[in-house]
Amino acid sequence: MTQHDEAVAQQREILELEKQAKQIIAIDTRYKDGLWYKQITDYADGRRVTEYRDKRRATIEEHYER
Repeated sequence: MTQHDEAVAQQREILELEKQAKQIIAIDTRYKDGLWYKQITDYADGRRVTEYRDKRRATIEEHYER
């Protein structure tokens, strides 16, 4: 029975980390001439995703330390 309790606790921890990974801390949208050209989204797990309106530029995902 102890093994089951450990498995449940471990799964609970994994689910909590996944929940934190999806939580948005900040969104920074930059505009030029009335249209957005760059959007930076910061997540609780330390990810930063930078999206560009210009599809020729790739979406950048990086990790940062707070």
